[in-house]
Amino acid sequence: MDKLKAVIYDAGHTLLEPRLKAPDIWDFLGTRLGIAFDRTRAMPNVGVYFYRNVMGSYDSDARARGFWNSYYIKAMTEAGVDEAGERLKDAVNALYDWYQQPAQWRMFPEVPEMLRAVRERGLRQGIISDWGTDLIPLLHAHDISDHLEFVVASATVGTAKPHPDIFHNALARAGLQPDEAIYIGDSYISDVLGARAVGIRAVLIDRERRAPEVDCPVVTSLLDVLQLLEP
Repeated sequence: MDKLKAVIYDAGHTLLEPRLKAPDIWDFLGTRLGIAFDRTRAMPNVGVYFYRNVMGSYDSDARARGFWNSYYIKAMTEAGVDEAGERLKDAVNALYDWYQQPAQWRMFPEVPEMLRAVRERGLRQGIISDWGTDLIPLLHAHDISDHLEFVVASATVGTAKPHPDIFHNALARAGLQPDEAIYIGDSYISDVLGARAVGIRAVLIDRERRAPEVDCPVVTSLLDVLQLLEP
């Protein structure tokens, strides 16, 4: 990749993952509502819900909150909850606020090594992510910001992946041409197709090996991408 100048990352499930798992979520909601949920109950498939109902919802903080509120209300409805609407809204709003705390997120183990290795290669680094305006404080809290030259959060720029505008915004901000960057994300639709639509090479990260066969490089660790950066 002789022209490569920058590595750009998605944030959620690429650099960072939530500490909260389904049992924690059921406990939180149960405590708020005074209900004893089955902690082993699975949550609805969030990817299916997102792509069928509210794709692009991260173009503002209000819409992002609205997506997660509707998702958790759906989960509780499926679990048989019959509560007054305002009480449910209060519970899911509290859960959304809880998720915004940096302590509820953690880096994947290889992230520090990856960020250092890419910087040592003289490449620039940035983020394009479907996220609220709380992304910057979160990156600061986890010492990721020091490695980055730019961060584009969808709620800040008013457009979400896979729309080309969010990728064009990042390229313009960084002064990059599409063929000078490579983008890494965990969603084939939002990340791979979104980046490819504007001419950016894309890599799918699939840590749990769940993706079907796709027409792009697939890695199970960010460190695997380093081999793709060689000239």
